[in-house]
Amino acid sequence: MGRLGFDKPTPVQIECLPPALTGESIMAVAPTGTGKTLAYLLPLWNRLPRDGAGHGNLILVPARELGYQVSQMLQALDARAREGIVLCLGGHDVDSQRKRLAGPWHTVIATPGRLVDNLEQDPGLLRSIRFLVLDEFDRLIDMGFEEQVGKILAKVPKKRQTLLFSATGAEDALGRLPLGELARHQVKAGKSAPLTELFHCLKSNRTKNDILLAALADEKKAGGQALVFVANREKANHLNGLLRLRGVTSGALHGDRLQSERAQVFQAFKDGSLRVLVATDLAARGLDIPEVDLVVNFDLPRNYREYVHRSGRTARRKRPGRCLSFAGPDDYLPLRNILKEYGGELPLHPDYAHLDIWLKNAKRVHDAKVRAEKRLEFIRKEQGLA
Repeated sequence: MGRLGFDKPTPVQIECLPPALTGESIMAVAPTGTGKTLAYLLPLWNRLPRDGAGHGNLILVPARELGYQVSQMLQALDARAREGIVLCLGGHDVDSQRKRLAGPWHTVIATPGRLVDNLEQDPGLLRSIRFLVLDEFDRLIDMGFEEQVGKILAKVPKKRQTLLFSATGAEDALGRLPLGELARHQVKAGKSAPLTELFHCLKSNRTKNDILLAALADEKKAGGQALVFVANREKANHLNGLLRLRGVTSGALHGDRLQSERAQVFQAFKDGSLRVLVATDLAARGLDIPEVDLVVNFDLPRNYREYVHRSGRTARRKRPGRCLSFAGPDDYLPLRNILKEYGGELPLHPDYAHLDIWLKNAKRVHDAKVRAEKRLEFIRKEQGLA
């Protein structure tokens, strides 16, 4: 496994490989960067037909980029597997995918929406599946794929092995999937490398740009890459434009870009051509780019679970990392949600450490916004517009 970045089995692999290799269905929850992908690819590889035939394996992923990565890792594990892999992902030509699915294949790696499209044309497409993986299963539900996943599960034979993996298992998500009983493995091993976390309690959103540029300048000196998370596509484009004007080699990754553009930007970041990637939560799950030494939450995630996934894009494979989070004056709910589950004292940057004052001011901003929204809703109802 050395060529895949693991010199010896990680805790999640030690915990999950024995039952998975014997055909047991399991749900595994383990920290990011601890080798979960290999924990399900090794059992899959072990059952691959050596002649390249057979329709046996299905891997569902929440994002196209994660699908590419899983495919690349499987091919790195066994180059002979390449011809039998079908990527059934959105953004690609559906006719070419259907042609590939009509021929010999052993593994389909798919996003739920596109796979459902293919199932409508060929309802029996998955009748030979005996090995099913739901990677980042809670994200599949959080992103609104519950109905599509249900349709897929209805087409997969009940007599199969099912593996679920995530860094933050969610009981509510699991309960909404018709999967029956699964053996559960909660691996509480620490991260594979030290992670330095700092939260900045800011009086103004305008401060974010200066702090970000200073952090990126430091990272450039260290020779690492940075992944910057924002709330939406518009902010990704705007911030990427600002960084490029300041001479930063950056790119933007979000769901509103053409598939060819997404693939090009992702690959450029992965091979080091881009130093900085500005992204929405599209890049928060499962992606493994070891050279990322800095993660910046330019906009806070909605909750602690998403914070864990974002910060997990760094401090991987024994390489230390940093995660900087900017709490602007309108981030009251996100920071409150993170505080509820953080576990311990929030690591505050000493220059921006007035948490109590920040919470009071942010609560005031939040309450004013709620009152304004209620007033607007009242006016709309009075005018018959609601």
